Amino acid sequence: MTGRGKRRTSELWWTLVERQIRLRAKRTLFGALWPAFSPFLLLALYVFVFHSVFRVPVRRYPVYLFAGLLPWTFLAQTLAQGPTAISNDPDLVRRAPFRYEILPLSLVGVMAVYFIATLAMFVAYLAIQGELVWKMLLVLPLPVIALSLFIGGVVMILSIVDVYTRDVRLVLGNIITVWFFLVPIVYRPAMAKGAVRSLRRVDPMNMLVGVFRDVLYQGHLSRPLNTVLILGICAVFFAVCLAVFRHFAVNLPRDV
Repeated sequence: MTGRGKRRTSELWWTLVERQIRLRAKRTLFGALWPAFSPFLLLALYVFVFHSVFRVPVRRYPVYLFAGLLPWTFLAQTLAQGPTAISNDPDLVRRAPFRYEILPLSLVGVMAVYFIATLAMFVAYLAIQGELVWKMLLVLPLPVIALSLFIGGVVMILSIVDVYTRDVRLVLGNIITVWFFLVPIVYRPAMAKGAVRSLRRVDPMNMLVGVFRDVLYQGHLSRPLNTVLILGICAVFFAVCLAVFRHFAVNLPRDV
């Protein structure tokens, strides 16, 4: 792709991101802000259920929970809309050729804005409470980038699959729910054993949640190599998903 082509692709991506944010704000008081604040509602709910009722034995449980819940919410909110990222814009796809991956990736960009806004509020809270290890902020961009790459890859695959079959929409909500409880977000990793622990070893979200907790909750990297490793894994995963997407998107204007 030439320099001009890359610039046009970037401009189109920004235009789609801005359009989606404006549509969220249209005719609603909370639509544009709700994705940034909904994690706090979930925090209150899960603290009540798992800390007050079930008494999960974790020190500083609200901070522990939110450090894992925040990246998970970014994933869940994006995947909930991911399958329709292309199907909802058939006219745009048919109108002119462009890099079709921009459509699902613009959704990731929109949700990343909300994620970073909520993350900034959480970091500010930790700083005010004196619980933030400032030097760890230098590490924080690495899991943020890795998480964005991972979500981008998944959303591209979901969006291209949805063009050819709508079945993914029917089961995705259940898959996300099951996945949530397989990742140690509301409980300590040691509390789940056997097959669940084996599944976590191959789950990138498990590693990502662990790195976010190291930075925001522990204040140190328990496994420094994991931070670099997960970034590499997510980068390779994104590249593979992009190649698969482009392979099946060749005839997208005809098929959408």
